[in-house]
Amino acid sequence: MPISGILCDSSFGWRSIYYVFGVATGFFYFVFFMFYTDIPGIHKNVSEKELGQIVEGKPEHTVREAVPYWKICTDRCVLSAWVSFLGGNLGFITLLLYGPTYLREVLQFDVRSTGYINALPYALCAIYKFGAGKISDRVTFASDKAIYTFWLFSSIIGLGIGYIIMAWTSDRNVAFVAFAFAVVTSGLIIMACVKCLAMRCQQHCHFAVSAISFLSYCVQFISPLGVGILCPDNTPDQWSRLFIIITLIMIITNAPFPWLTTQQAANYTKRKDPKAFEKC
Repeated sequence: MPISGILCDSSFGWRSIYYVFGVATGFFYFVFFMFYTDIPGIHKNVSEKELGQIVEGKPEHTVREAVPYWKICTDRCVLSAWVSFLGGNLGFITLLLYGPTYLREVLQFDVRSTGYINALPYALCAIYKFGAGKISDRVTFASDKAIYTFWLFSSIIGLGIGYIIMAWTSDRNVAFVAFAFAVVTSGLIIMACVKCLAMRCQQHCHFAVSAISFLSYCVQFISPLGVGILCPDNTPDQWSRLFIIITLIMIITNAPFPWLTTQQAANYTKRKDPKAFEKC
């Protein structure tokens, strides 16, 4: 984001952003391609000692169970987690995609400053997520459901508070602090939902979690439509209306979460018929 702000404000113009990051993406993908392998035994950077730790206790052949797609898609715990993520992610993605627009058009920050101040909350968010993960691993006095429900609601409440303040204040500094607070606290939504799905779906969680990626793509499609319809002129009143609507959506979609989710594994995760398995 800071680099984008500098490039936009330079003689190269905003188009240079695509060239710079396009080349950088190609370079890092090449580096990844040269180093990555999913077979640790042939990786040149995996020592014999490390390889022994990786394969210790693992069978040579594993079995894969057919994924019960219908049962997962009709599981109220899974559906609740999906809906919660959809609403919470709408709040996060809107800030991610249109935070710079809000900072520039509504709060009247210059282009270069927008890049720097928009990046700061996301850096703090990464630190916040790392710290929250470490804390949750060490909490022993609460159930897993209580922990991931707390993280989810702390994110939704933080997002909601930030949105409400941005909707009602006319002070630029207060609005920016609210914006930063909303971004930082929103980082635990994905952690809570993935934790819930992993505990519920067990060996089938790859499907439940991949659906979250699909929902994220849907939000990235819906959010620009909503902003385009509700904020065509980028006036403070239009953005205030958008923030209030998103806050209501987040509340409605996340309210059922603590009542419908559970940390107990679903019945469809229990292996009953060995003939239904196939060797990988």
